[in-house]
Amino acid sequence: MPVIQKIAHQDGQRSAVWDVKEDEFALLEMAALNQADADAYALITNPGRRLEWLAVRVLLKEFYPSPPSIIYKDNGKPFFANCPDKISISHSGKMVAIALNSEETPGIDIERLHPRILKIANRFTGEKEKEYLGANPSIEQLTIVWGAKEVMFKVYSLGEVSFKTELMLQPFKLSTEGILNGFIYKGKRPITVPMNYKQINDFILIQTDYSHKDFEKNF
Repeated sequence: MPVIQKIAHQDGQRSAVWDVKEDEFALLEMAALNQADADAYALITNPGRRLEWLAVRVLLKEFYPSPPSIIYKDNGKPFFANCPDKISISHSGKMVAIALNSEETPGIDIERLHPRILKIANRFTGEKEKEYLGANPSIEQLTIVWGAKEVMFKVYSLGEVSFKTELMLQPFKLSTEGILNGFIYKGKRPITVPMNYKQINDFILIQTDYSHKDFEKNF
């Protein structure tokens, strides 16, 4: 099981990324599910979803001797049934990423760099973002914007939110890694979401990073 990134943050958040090479049967053996998880797994019929589901349970073993069970809210957000830690999950192809935090709400997203994002950019970029991205934004820039908004969406848990008009990413300098500041414009006061990003081969990993000095805890 080659975990390609395992990260401990200054704010106490822990995260890991795994490039899954194993098949479903190998993952099932590695997961060693308890009865409750085995019953939940048996209800999943989609082969891809079964593999992702198992991969997350195996990845949790990197952090817990006996991994807690994950259940899902009506809006699809995961949380632990028997552990106070908070969790965020992302999949892209065979890449699986999780973030854990005992204090703040974590958010994590991993996205493969692909030209198709150029065709859908107008669906999620707001007017201010279009200004600083310019007329010909790169695949990397757009993937960071999209991934950051996925993270913000995962952090926000109070209802529907528009990626284009209610989630905004401050201008950032494109590199192989860096920090990001996002804002959720929902309600009377903007919600600040501090993040960082890192390119891993042909993927972009983005996650919350509450160790930012300019982070204002207002949610």
